This record gives sequence, structure tokens and C-alpha cells, in this order.
Amino acid sequence: MADNTADPLLKEIDEELRHERLAKLWQRFGNWVIGVAIAVVVIVAGHQGWKNYQASQREQASARYTAAVRLAAQNNAAEAEKAFVQLAPTAPAGYAMLARFREAALALQQGEQPRAASLYRRLAADGALDNSYRELALLQAAFAVADSAEPQALRQEIAGLAATDSPWRHLARELSALLSLRAGDREAAREQFRRLAEDAAAPAPLKARAAEIAAALGKKES
Repeated sequence: MADNTADPLLKEIDEELRHERLAKLWQRFGNWVIGVAIAVVVIVAGHQGWKNYQASQREQASARYTAAVRLAAQNNAAEAEKAFVQLAPTAPAGYAMLARFREAALALQQGEQPRAASLYRRLAADGALDNSYRELALLQAAFAVADSAEPQALRQEIAGLAATDSPWRHLARELSALLSLRAGDREAAREQFRRLAEDAAAPAPLKARAAEIAAALGKKES
């Protein structure tokens, strides 16, 4: 049984594992990681796009993009998605890419996981995009269907990304570990989380999460 003085997150993980409620655990952690990845692409791609555009193009695309983001923030998902769809074909390349990412994210937020995955995979297949954004789209596609697709097949899909020096490799490794957990392979998941926690190059919050989950998975059930 988990120590009463343990971190609340660790206690929750341990309780879920002891009762073998892995689906609920996946839902909690999977949604958090998806949110992180969406925030990353908005920040990184937005910055890159801002550097590359002429002032007039930037101002027009920025205004339309901001209006669409505002609609999304107001929980008007259908209108926001429509605005992003309309923006993508006419905006400069960076804002077009952002609009396509946000369109996919909105599909996911509306519970349309297969459609979101399809939209992300189109981005991943777009040779006009920088490779780092294509890799992120591939990862996002996997996240979109991580709670419904066959875990081993999905792990194979992101295996190359997890094994490279991609900027998204640590998120890919975290997702791979979560998929092992979802598949019921507790020992493999524990080892993956342990290695991630010991990776000096991994972001500190991700390492902390990995260490806590690895420790919980290593506990003997009472």
C-alpha cells in the first residue's frame, strides 16, 4: 500500500494500479501529454512563422488566426474549426501550418479521434513542412488514437521517432511507455519509465512524472 505521506499523484497512480484500472490511468496521463504537445506546437511553430513573413501577410494572417483562436477559447469549436479550414489554403506557410494543427486539435477536443489522427497524418506526410513539424504531427496522430488503437501497432508507428534525436523523442518514449501500460505489460512499462527518468536530456517535468510512475509500477501489490 502507498505511504500516506507520499505525493498525491503517486498515491493516485498506486491506487489505480492496485485496482488494475489502467484505462482510467491512461486517460488521466494521456490527456495531459496531449495538452503539452499542443502547447508546444503553437509556441514553436508560431515563433517560426512570425520570423518568416512579410509584414502585410503577417498582419492579415495573424488577425484571422487570432480571431479563430478566440472562437476556440470561447468554446465555439465548430466556428473555430471552420475559420482554421478557411485560413489554411490562403495564409502564408507558417500560419497555414498552424491552422492545420489547430484544426486537428479541435477535432480531437470534440471527440473525433480518428478524424484528428487523419488530419495529423496528412501534416506528417506533407513534404513541404520542416521535418520537426512532420515528426510532431506523427506523434500527435498517435496521441489522438492512443486509447483506442492497438497498442503494439501504435508503438511500432512511433518507434523510429522514439529512437532518434528528434526534439519530440522524449514525448514519443513517454507515449510508448504508456502504451505498454495500456497493453497490460507492466514490467516493460516500468523499465521504459525508469530509463526515461534517468535520461539526462529529458525535460525535468517529464523525468519527474516518469520516475513517479516507475516507482508506483515497482511497488508490490498489497
